[in-house]
Amino acid sequence: MNSITFLGTGGARVLVFKQLLASGGLWVEQADTTIALDPGPGALVQAIKQKFDPTKLDAILLSHRHLDHSGDVNTLIEAMTTGGFNRRGAVLAPRDAYEGDPVILRYLREYVDETLVIEEGGMYQIGDVVVRTPVRHDHPGEVYGFVFESAGCRWSYIADTRYFPELADHYRADVIVINAVRLEESEIYHLSIPDAKRLIEVIRPQTAILTHFGMTVWRADPSAVAEKLSEETGVEVVAARDGMKCQLPSPGQTED
Repeated sequence: MNSITFLGTGGARVLVFKQLLASGGLWVEQADTTIALDPGPGALVQAIKQKFDPTKLDAILLSHRHLDHSGDVNTLIEAMTTGGFNRRGAVLAPRDAYEGDPVILRYLREYVDETLVIEEGGMYQIGDVVVRTPVRHDHPGEVYGFVFESAGCRWSYIADTRYFPELADHYRADVIVINAVRLEESEIYHLSIPDAKRLIEVIRPQTAILTHFGMTVWRADPSAVAEKLSEETGVEVVAARDGMKCQLPSPGQTED
């Protein structure tokens, strides 16, 4: 079965450094391929708590270099490759995660089979999963979301960005995961709940999952926020919880 497990649902600086919610990103199992997505601080610990085996990872993906998305990337590279004794796997990240002031340590890059630089309009093969990075986001640094495709399954991950009207066209899928940091609109380069509503209304997915909450959403109760969005949009909207596992469409799956 294809699935996403939320190793953490916290986003933004204050909530993360207080660890009011975990910040481990997503653990993706799709088409017999295992991917760690945006492994923020604590990703390894949260993966072990969920009884996942990081030595079975096929790839680690970063939407961008900010620490709430990359804090455990080096730890997971070590784990994926058994400390470099088992060269394997891939790391995919924007160029600025590798260059200048890199978040991916240079000596660890020799431990993996591939280090790939993602860019706008990119398409990458990980096992039987095609990963697309359709558009560069409006956020400090170099940021991309992802569309994951395999037989009978397509879902999208809308990473940190300021809202822009064309965003929805790039992430159409049956399941969308939205990093919804802010409760209200602001000039900060993050999606708000009103922005998430716009995306949901245009994309009309079967399910929209909110995650990567900042303090304002956390104080408002993410579950209550999601329930209100469901009522307003007519789409199933779910607030992710730390450790929550969400089933994705799988080949041959039939609806009840």
